[in-house]
Amino acid sequence: MKNSSKKPLHFWGIAEGCAVLLMMAAFIAGTYVEQYFWAMPDRVNFRQCLPWFIIFTVATMYFNSAFDLTRRMHHLAFSMFISIIMINVFMMALPFFEVLYYIQVTTLLIIITLECLCMALWILIFHRLWVRFNPPASTVVICEDEKRGWEIAGKINSRSFTNRVNTVCAYDEDKIHSVLNSHEAVVLVSAPLEKKNELALECWDLQKDLIIVPDVYELIVNNATLIQFDDIMAYKIKSIGLTLNQKIVKRAIDIAVSALGLIVLSPLMLVLALIVKRDGGPALYSQNRVTRDGRIFRLYKFRTMIPDAEKLTGPTLALKDDPRITKAGKKLRQTRLDELPQLWNVLIGDMSLVGPRPEREHFINMYLETLPEYQYREKVRAGITGLAHVMGKYNTTPEERIKLDLTYIQNYSLSLDIKIIIETLRVVLTKEYAEGVKSSKEAVKKDSRREETV
Repeated sequence: MKNSSKKPLHFWGIAEGCAVLLMMAAFIAGTYVEQYFWAMPDRVNFRQCLPWFIIFTVATMYFNSAFDLTRRMHHLAFSMFISIIMINVFMMALPFFEVLYYIQVTTLLIIITLECLCMALWILIFHRLWVRFNPPASTVVICEDEKRGWEIAGKINSRSFTNRVNTVCAYDEDKIHSVLNSHEAVVLVSAPLEKKNELALECWDLQKDLIIVPDVYELIVNNATLIQFDDIMAYKIKSIGLTLNQKIVKRAIDIAVSALGLIVLSPLMLVLALIVKRDGGPALYSQNRVTRDGRIFRLYKFRTMIPDAEKLTGPTLALKDDPRITKAGKKLRQTRLDELPQLWNVLIGDMSLVGPRPEREHFINMYLETLPEYQYREKVRAGITGLAHVMGKYNTTPEERIKLDLTYIQNYSLSLDIKIIIETLRVVLTKEYAEGVKSSKEAVKKDSRREETV
């Protein structure tokens, strides 16, 4: 018997249409406000500008996932704000293409303010409507290890509006088929080969939403290309790593952005250096790390721990509330400002702006004992930020981190780098990404180690 459960209500483009209309209204109103009150003329040809404004709005908001109402409200608000800034930057470039759009700085600020207010109203209305009319789907997690299953359940329940896990089931339990019937969605974690096809087909037949937590094999296949040998369908897996063209473009961007960043941020870096010096010891800390092809390089960052923090312990990961972390260091770590000196590492070619975070050789050798795929992180340069940096947390396990790193390498594109850099700004402003995970059956206790070392 087919599943007849209620499917989520979609807005059929109504939400997106209202967002574009509100943006247009704010854009037009902002252009005339200053003229009306202060008689400050601007030269704007709306017949020329509005089509471009609509194109920029739709493209930018889709690029930043600003229309995705399944996201948490503050994530959505950040994406919308970044979209508004990008849209107006694009609009300011129109005069170079002989489009009549000349406005004053004060007019631009008024436009941005009105757009932010309109989009804040849009988020409050449509996000609440989406949550109200799209109740979370009743979900079961099927996993070999019950503790691991409840850990995943806790993360789903705390971070997702679309699913609510109330059951965890093992693959060898007799009740597994009855459990499938009583839930709207199924999460498969490390499914045994003999069970994977069976459960996938059963979910397909019962019209259940199927969610798979991937293993390394599934990550590799995910980016495969469909090919054909006569009447035989096959998937071709591309080799891991970047093409020559991708390497050239990525390196050129790294040089340009890091050089500009060092110049623009030098006053801030000087202030941070003085703050760190007040705690005693050097302002900068350097340490050997591993980058592309296993090459060892010297990484630089602002010191966040007491001098000689590992003198007695040897190489060790930083713990939550680590007593070795200084008062200033705690703030630097939370905001990621301690990473700013790594712009120099990017400029000289040791690192990239985006890539897997650089590890110490000691820990790489330790991880390789149980995670042989960890070596493939070294197919690209280490990065200041990366997919694991923005999607993970300080206490993300090496098993989950390598999945995110391999996903980045396999799906690399310039647009993905831009998205990760934008998301990094959100992570810097979000305290939760610097905190550990609570311990309970709903959110299983984890080792609250920071991804970074000293």
